[in-house]
Amino acid sequence: MFQPAPENISRLSKEFASRLLMGGVVTLITSNWQGRNNVMPLAWHMPVSSNPTLIAIAVAESRYSIDMINHSEEFVINIPKRPMLHHVQYLGQISGENIDKLEAAQWDYFAGFRVMSPLLYNCAGWIECGVRHMMPFGDHVLYIAEVVSVQVDNESFDLHWKSDVDDNRPLIYLGDNAYSSFDIVKNARTPKDLEAPEKILAERMIEELELTKESIEKREEIQAKLEREVELGNIIDVDTMSDFIGLDENNQLDFSQALIIDEQDKEDQI
Repeated sequence: MFQPAPENISRLSKEFASRLLMGGVVTLITSNWQGRNNVMPLAWHMPVSSNPTLIAIAVAESRYSIDMINHSEEFVINIPKRPMLHHVQYLGQISGENIDKLEAAQWDYFAGFRVMSPLLYNCAGWIECGVRHMMPFGDHVLYIAEVVSVQVDNESFDLHWKSDVDDNRPLIYLGDNAYSSFDIVKNARTPKDLEAPEKILAERMIEELELTKESIEKREEIQAKLEREVELGNIIDVDTMSDFIGLDENNQLDFSQALIIDEQDKEDQI
């Protein structure tokens, strides 16, 4: 039986459908033809078969990369790390038809195992692909490609993406110039055969809500302590509070009454 719709729902134009599906890793598609390299950011990608291993990418008809891929029938999916955020955005703003985009961005590259397209440094993973099918759909061209080689940075990937080191995480594209990155990896629990799934799932939801509540309470406790230190004019260690302060734009502290020290200050004191 249908239940009443949730509150706070807004209807959007159908163009927002693709935006709602955003949230995958950012990729840079590199290609090579007749000695020329090109690169373009791409968010529309997905696996389509495990055997054989096939991946699909959708490229806008206006992109210069289409000519390169059509002629070479190959490309590389590069997955850049978080520090390359601004490079990625820059590469999406210029065309490679008249300039070497990799040279313009000063982005170094190395040779692949199976294709001529370049593999970019400062990436978390690389997927070398050979085109098997090409189909135009609306204002995009869909390429179905077979994976011929896969490489990963061991600091970024181990059966799944790691989240312990920020600079090794891949970028997540949210649309326009908005990006994110993995902050935490959560392991889901599946109910066992003898367990009632509705009961177990309800319990897990309560646990997650309790963890969220505990985290908020801990942050509020630490922030209250820092506020007292500020009022007393005591020394505030920026490194100690960095994980808790500055994340909430609506709850900033006024440090005008306190003495602030940072990492450089502490080094000078040693």
